[in-house]
Amino acid sequence: MKEVRIYAMALAMAIAAEAGVASAATPSGFSSMTIAMSAQVSVACQEAQQGVFSSPLIIDTTSAVDQTISAAVDEAVKCTNGTVFTMKVSSVNGSAVNQTCTSAGVDGMAFKSTGAPADTIPYKFLCSGDTDGSGGFTGVGFGLPRAMGLGIRIAAADAQSAKAHDDYADLVTLTISY
Repeated sequence: MKEVRIYAMALAMAIAAEAGVASAATPSGFSSMTIAMSAQVSVACQEAQQGVFSSPLIIDTTSAVDQTISAAVDEAVKCTNGTVFTMKVSSVNGSAVNQTCTSAGVDGMAFKSTGAPADTIPYKFLCSGDTDGSGGFTGVGFGLPRAMGLGIRIAAADAQSAKAHDDYADLVTLTISY
Protein backbone atom coordinates (compact mmCIF):
# COMPACT_ATOMS: atom_id res chain seq x y z
CA MET A 1 0.00 0.00 0.00
CA LYS A 2 2.92 2.28 0.56
CA GLU A 3 3.72 2.39 -3.13
CA VAL A 4 0.20 3.47 -4.01
CA ARG A 5 0.34 6.40 -1.62
CA ILE A 6 3.60 7.62 -3.05
CA TYR A 7 2.16 7.38 -6.49
CA ALA A 8 -1.01 9.22 -5.42
CA MET A 9 1.10 11.90 -3.73
CA ALA A 10 3.26 12.31 -6.82
CA LEU A 11 0.16 12.65 -8.93
CA ALA A 12 -1.30 15.29 -6.58
CA MET A 13 1.96 17.27 -6.67
CA ALA A 14 2.02 17.11 -10.46
CA ILE A 15 -1.55 18.42 -10.65
CA ALA A 16 -0.78 21.21 -8.17
CA ALA A 17 2.34 22.19 -10.13
CA GLU A 18 0.35 22.25 -13.34
CA ALA A 19 -2.37 24.37 -11.72
CA GLY A 20 0.25 26.78 -10.41
CA VAL A 21 1.58 27.29 -13.92
CA ALA A 22 -1.94 27.80 -15.26
CA SER A 23 -2.92 30.30 -12.59
CA ALA A 24 0.30 32.24 -13.06
CA ALA A 25 -0.56 32.73 -16.76
CA THR A 26 -4.12 33.99 -16.10
CA PRO A 27 -4.29 37.81 -15.80
CA SER A 28 -5.82 39.19 -12.65
CA GLY A 29 -7.88 41.88 -14.51
CA PHE A 30 -9.01 42.59 -18.01
CA SER A 31 -8.34 45.15 -20.67
CA SER A 32 -10.94 47.06 -22.64
CA MET A 33 -10.93 47.74 -26.31
CA THR A 34 -13.06 49.76 -28.70
CA ILE A 35 -14.43 48.72 -32.03
CA ALA A 36 -15.18 51.45 -34.56
CA MET A 37 -18.56 50.88 -36.21
CA SER A 38 -20.73 52.85 -38.58
CA ALA A 39 -24.17 52.33 -40.06
CA GLN A 40 -26.18 53.72 -42.93
CA VAL A 41 -29.93 53.84 -43.53
CA SER A 42 -30.78 53.86 -47.21
CA VAL A 43 -33.43 56.21 -48.53
CA ALA A 44 -36.23 54.38 -50.29
CA CYS A 45 -39.80 55.10 -51.34
CA GLN A 46 -42.43 52.99 -53.04
CA GLU A 47 -46.12 52.97 -53.77
CA ALA A 48 -48.10 51.24 -51.02
CA GLN A 49 -51.57 51.71 -52.51
CA GLN A 50 -52.65 52.91 -55.93
CA GLY A 51 -55.09 55.80 -56.06
CA VAL A 52 -58.42 55.22 -57.76
CA PHE A 53 -61.19 57.65 -58.70
CA SER A 54 -64.81 56.60 -59.11
CA SER A 55 -65.66 55.86 -62.70
CA PRO A 56 -67.32 57.72 -64.16
CA LEU A 57 -66.91 60.94 -62.21
CA ILE A 58 -70.18 62.84 -62.16
CA ILE A 59 -69.74 66.53 -62.93
CA ASP A 60 -72.69 68.71 -61.95
CA THR A 61 -73.15 71.30 -64.71
CA THR A 62 -75.80 73.14 -62.65
CA SER A 63 -73.54 73.89 -59.70
CA ALA A 64 -72.58 77.52 -59.08
CA VAL A 65 -69.52 76.54 -57.00
CA ASP A 66 -66.26 74.77 -57.76
CA GLN A 67 -66.54 71.01 -57.43
CA THR A 68 -63.91 69.03 -55.53
CA ILE A 69 -63.92 65.27 -55.94
CA SER A 70 -61.70 63.12 -53.72
CA ALA A 71 -60.20 59.83 -54.83
CA ALA A 72 -62.35 56.80 -53.98
CA VAL A 73 -59.12 55.10 -52.87
CA ASP A 74 -56.25 57.42 -51.96
CA GLU A 75 -52.72 57.02 -53.28
CA ALA A 76 -50.37 55.97 -50.48
CA VAL A 77 -46.57 56.00 -50.48
CA LYS A 78 -44.20 54.53 -47.94
CA CYS A 79 -40.74 56.02 -47.49
CA THR A 80 -37.83 55.77 -45.12
CA ASN A 81 -38.62 57.76 -41.96
CA GLY A 82 -37.74 61.44 -42.42
CA THR A 83 -37.32 61.22 -46.21
CA VAL A 84 -38.81 64.23 -47.98
CA PHE A 85 -40.35 63.37 -51.34
CA THR A 86 -42.56 65.03 -53.93
CA MET A 87 -45.25 63.74 -56.22
CA LYS A 88 -44.92 64.90 -59.84
CA VAL A 89 -48.04 64.89 -62.00
CA SER A 90 -48.46 64.72 -65.77
CA SER A 91 -51.66 64.78 -67.85
CA VAL A 92 -52.00 63.07 -71.24
CA ASN A 93 -54.81 65.40 -72.35
CA GLY A 94 -53.64 68.57 -70.61
CA SER A 95 -50.45 70.60 -70.69
CA ALA A 96 -49.13 69.57 -67.24
CA VAL A 97 -45.86 67.64 -67.42
CA ASN A 98 -43.97 66.65 -64.25
CA GLN A 99 -45.57 69.37 -62.15
CA THR A 100 -45.14 69.15 -58.36
CA CYS A 101 -48.49 68.27 -56.82
CA THR A 102 -49.57 70.44 -53.87
CA SER A 103 -52.71 71.08 -51.87
CA ALA A 104 -53.19 74.18 -54.07
CA GLY A 105 -53.30 71.87 -57.10
CA VAL A 106 -51.69 71.41 -60.48
CA ASP A 107 -53.14 73.38 -63.36
CA GLY A 108 -52.99 72.24 -66.97
CA MET A 109 -55.00 69.06 -66.46
CA ALA A 110 -57.89 68.25 -68.81
CA PHE A 111 -60.55 65.67 -69.45
CA LYS A 112 -61.08 65.13 -73.19
CA SER A 113 -64.01 63.54 -74.97
CA THR A 114 -62.81 60.58 -77.04
CA GLY A 115 -65.73 61.00 -79.48
CA ALA A 116 -65.35 64.78 -79.78
CA PRO A 117 -61.67 65.52 -78.98
CA ALA A 118 -62.15 69.28 -79.20
CA ASP A 119 -64.41 69.10 -76.13
CA THR A 120 -62.41 69.30 -72.94
CA ILE A 121 -62.99 70.06 -69.27
CA PRO A 122 -60.04 71.68 -67.49
CA TYR A 123 -59.40 70.68 -63.86
CA LYS A 124 -56.82 70.96 -61.07
CA PHE A 125 -55.20 67.86 -59.67
CA LEU A 126 -54.81 68.05 -55.88
CA CYS A 127 -52.45 66.45 -53.36
CA SER A 128 -53.92 67.76 -50.12
CA GLY A 129 -51.71 65.51 -47.98
CA ASP A 130 -48.53 67.51 -48.62
CA THR A 131 -46.79 68.17 -45.32
CA ASP A 132 -45.25 71.55 -46.10
CA GLY A 133 -47.77 73.30 -48.40
CA SER A 134 -45.35 73.31 -51.32
CA GLY A 135 -45.67 69.68 -52.40
CA GLY A 136 -43.25 68.10 -49.96
CA PHE A 137 -44.25 64.92 -48.17
CA THR A 138 -42.27 63.39 -45.31
CA GLY A 139 -41.98 59.63 -45.02
CA VAL A 140 -42.77 58.11 -41.65
CA GLY A 141 -41.28 54.65 -42.27
CA PHE A 142 -42.29 51.62 -44.27
CA GLY A 143 -44.81 50.56 -41.62
CA LEU A 144 -46.91 53.74 -42.03
CA PRO A 145 -47.72 54.72 -45.63
CA ARG A 146 -48.33 58.44 -46.21
CA ALA A 147 -51.68 59.29 -47.87
CA MET A 148 -51.38 61.75 -50.76
CA GLY A 149 -54.88 63.23 -50.38
CA LEU A 150 -55.64 62.98 -54.10
CA GLY A 151 -58.52 64.91 -55.55
CA ILE A 152 -59.58 67.06 -58.47
CA ARG A 153 -61.19 70.48 -58.54
CA ILE A 154 -63.34 71.64 -61.45
CA ALA A 155 -64.10 75.35 -61.59
CA ALA A 156 -67.82 76.13 -61.62
CA ALA A 157 -67.50 77.99 -64.95
CA ASP A 158 -65.72 75.01 -66.58
CA ALA A 159 -68.37 72.57 -65.32
CA GLN A 160 -71.20 74.82 -66.48
CA SER A 161 -69.74 75.21 -69.98
CA ALA A 162 -68.98 71.47 -70.45
CA LYS A 163 -70.71 69.76 -73.36
CA ALA A 164 -72.68 66.61 -72.60
CA HIS A 165 -70.62 63.47 -73.37
CA ASP A 166 -70.17 60.24 -71.48
CA ASP A 167 -66.64 59.58 -72.70
CA TYR A 168 -64.44 62.23 -71.04
CA ALA A 169 -61.11 60.81 -69.88
CA ASP A 170 -57.57 61.66 -68.90
CA LEU A 171 -54.56 59.54 -68.06
CA VAL A 172 -52.55 60.92 -65.14
CA THR A 173 -49.00 59.82 -64.41
CA LEU A 174 -47.72 60.17 -60.83
CA THR A 175 -43.96 60.09 -60.25
CA ILE A 176 -42.36 59.97 -56.79
CA SER A 177 -39.18 62.05 -56.56
CA TYR A 178 -36.86 61.80 -53.55
